[in-house]
Order: sequence, then C-alpha cells, then structure tokens
Amino acid sequence: MPTFDIKLDIYTLLLLMLAGALVGFLGRSRQLAKKDRQIAQLEREMMAAHAEVLSTQRDYCELESKVKEDTSPVIAMKKNTTEEPPPKTSEQRDRIRK
Repeated sequence: MPTFDIKLDIYTLLLLMLAGALVGFLGRSRQLAKKDRQIAQLEREMMAAHAEVLSTQRDYCELESKVKEDTSPVIAMKKNTTEEPPPKTSEQRDRIRK
C-alpha cells in the first residue's frame, strides 16, 4: 500500500477553515435574505386581501343598516313606476336590426 506525506502548514489550515466558514456564511445569509423577501411579499399580499375583506364587510354593514332603517316590509324593485312601457316585439326587432 503506497503512502505519501502531506505537509500542511498550520496557517494554511486556518486560512482554509476561515475561507470555508466565510463561504458557508455568505451562502446562508443569501438564503435567509431570499426567505425574508418572500415573507415580506406574502405579508403584503395578505394585508391587501384582509383590506379587501374589511372593505366588503363595511359595505355589507352599511347596506344592512339601510335595510334595517327601512320600516316597510317590502323592498321596491323599481323606484320610478311611471317609466316608459316596454317596447313591443316588433319594435325590439327593429332596434336589433339597426
């Protein structure tokens, strides 16, 4: 079995260990920065979604309060009943052809 000697200076070994630690640290800090950016983006999306839900809830509450204020049990479908009567079928066909 062949044997060979490897001579390694203690300063070279320390320099290699320091370089390895530095490369590992930089790689991990990049990963953490990427994760932080993703988390910040997801938080912004969630805030926008929650704001939309709150806006919809506010609109719903306003509509509900308007309905509660109305004392009539019937809700009118049309506000103005003196509108023009619906056109006859022949008039509808003429309008479509134009």
